[in-house]
Amino acid sequence: MNSRLMMLFATMLLLAAPLGSPAQELSIFADQAFQPALQEILPLFSEQTGVAVQLSLGNSIILAERLRSGHPADVFFPASEEAMNRMTEKGLVDVALKRNILALPAAPPTEEGVIPETQYAAAAVLNESTNRLQAMAFLEFLVSEPARAAFARQGFALP
Repeated sequence: MNSRLMMLFATMLLLAAPLGSPAQELSIFADQAFQPALQEILPLFSEQTGVAVQLSLGNSIILAERLRSGHPADVFFPASEEAMNRMTEKGLVDVALKRNILALPAAPPTEEGVIPETQYAAAAVLNESTNRLQAMAFLEFLVSEPARAAFARQGFALP
């Protein structure tokens, strides 16, 4: 089953959960550059799914180091491809549950006229996540219309 179908299935399961069930808490490590957009997005996600969110913001590389040293989290959302690559190389990211969320501004062309490749900000479920279904639903929510609109209002390009 491809990852998009798995995320859709997880979202449907969450939305079908009884309203009386206790709320679970999703731990998200995200780059501080995404704070304004996430402040709009997270209440909507919690309202729609009943999942509480614990958000840890910071520099992508520092957050990756914290995760590698054993801090528990469910989702990693860095603004740096380098940080995501380091996490992937260490086997901490579920590569089947990783998706590009935003296109980041590329650096200007070099003096030689070489245009740098577009960088992407990806979010991923961590292999040690204890809330995998909720984490998958969050990734799916990040590409929903309300989330895309919040990112666009903050000046982020959408892939």
